[in-house]
Amino acid sequence: MRRILAAVLLCALGAGFVLAQGWAPRGPIYIFGDDGFTWENGVIGGSGTPDDPYIIEGWVIDTLGYDYGIYIDHTTAHFVLRDCIVRYPQERAGIFLSAVKNGRIEGCSVYGGKVGIHLLSSSDVVITGNAIGYCERGIILSTASDNNLIYGNSIIACGLPAIDEGRNNRWYYQGQGNYWSDYRGHDTNGDGIGDTRYEVVPDAFPLMSPPVELPPEAAPMRTLDLSAVGERGIVALAAGSLVRLTATDVGVGVDKIFYRLDGGDWQEYLEPFPLPDRAVIRMEYYAVDKLGNQEPQRALTIYLDIEPPVTRIVAGDPHYYAPDGKLWATSRTPFQLVAEDASLQATIFFRIDDGEWRQYVEPFTIPGPEGPHRVEYYAIDIYGNREAVQAAVIWKDDTAPTTEAGATEGEPPFEQPAPEAEPEAQTPAPTVTFQVSLTGAQLLENQGVGSDWVLSFWLNGEGGEVQTTSLPWLLYQGPPQELALKLTVTEQDATQADFAEGILSLTLPWTVGTYDLDLVVYEDNVQTGKFARWLLTVEVKEGE
Repeated sequence: MRRILAAVLLCALGAGFVLAQGWAPRGPIYIFGDDGFTWENGVIGGSGTPDDPYIIEGWVIDTLGYDYGIYIDHTTAHFVLRDCIVRYPQERAGIFLSAVKNGRIEGCSVYGGKVGIHLLSSSDVVITGNAIGYCERGIILSTASDNNLIYGNSIIACGLPAIDEGRNNRWYYQGQGNYWSDYRGHDTNGDGIGDTRYEVVPDAFPLMSPPVELPPEAAPMRTLDLSAVGERGIVALAAGSLVRLTATDVGVGVDKIFYRLDGGDWQEYLEPFPLPDRAVIRMEYYAVDKLGNQEPQRALTIYLDIEPPVTRIVAGDPHYYAPDGKLWATSRTPFQLVAEDASLQATIFFRIDDGEWRQYVEPFTIPGPEGPHRVEYYAIDIYGNREAVQAAVIWKDDTAPTTEAGATEGEPPFEQPAPEAEPEAQTPAPTVTFQVSLTGAQLLENQGVGSDWVLSFWLNGEGGEVQTTSLPWLLYQGPPQELALKLTVTEQDATQADFAEGILSLTLPWTVGTYDLDLVVYEDNVQTGKFARWLLTVEVKEGE
């Protein structure tokens, strides 16, 4: 009899071990107050003391239909959140701690959503050994989140890898920081630690390789609200994205959504699906309400966004571009940073004169003495594509001009002096201007796209059409300044226009020469055998 009882106990303990280590699926976890640490809320052991913390371990949580994966609220008991996977947190966060003390998050994976880990008014929390990927925001420490320790984590392809609005938080421990996939520093001595600190948060020892990996099935996911798709019918998504479709109906409500990709078979939407591995995908869709009313079929062109943003600096007034290309401003001059990206969402960082990197949120002025000041900046889009650091030199002048008037000693102040020979006229220094022209537009190849072509341009927000028979076409003439030039070739179909566009950014100082843009246009904007290739040539030269 004793043997039978021992065997039953052994099986029960073994089952508990398998549950903790075997990634058991379950719904989201919400714990409010210390009394909320229960078996029903995912706690598999512990008593909440420093030596015996509550253990929440081994769960796989899909957040679809919820705004969080694990939400712990107003607790002071000690706990460890360990070895959990939270997939696709679309709203609040994968792991959200609010008014929490004495927590530890280790060995977890969060991927494919808006926010990985978010601490709000939480203190004395350790975050280590976690992998966070493909989120719009990685780790957020909001207001009043103080004295937390974050190290040994992998943050991969997140649009804004981290935010720290608290105090006394440390992003490293014993010479080990975190891995940031967008870190651009170097490791000259080969010790696995970056030589310079990570600029987004004060991680003094950024890791050069990820200490933990995401699960192999990890992927970004994007929700497409089909009722909110713009008239242009174009969106940009991260490569490898899963797509979740939603629609709305003001009457009885949506019953079903049907879709097809690149002219394939129609399918009923049941769950998020992957996109084909192509640069451009054409999706057709329609929704049916609960009375059987069917909307007309619609089309959406999806571009996979693998390109980083392009950021430019815009000077407010007063400012002056000198003939030699220098940008002059005062202590009052506001400067804007504008990032252009296919995702339409990018976070910009900047610093002045090798100071601390800051997130750009509003126009700024240049502090410090008169003379040259260096502004560096870059952007990261929501898919983690990071732009190379750009730089601009701004010359400050806050001194007003002075005018001196007087009379030679012994002469009445208003007496006119005797006429003297006029000095030789001084030839003014020539004003250096530049010309930016479209000098060439060649249709190199056309495999069945069409023949009704329109060439257009946008230059710092203004543009129009270009007549190819009138080349060269002057796009800009004047002193050098920051310019963002977008050229678009479009084939006007009766149903849907086929187009491709390229961007040329001119930053100071300008370099005289020619620049080629190779644009490929696909029939119906789908990467198939029907395509056309254009070669556009832009020339920058000194003008009259």
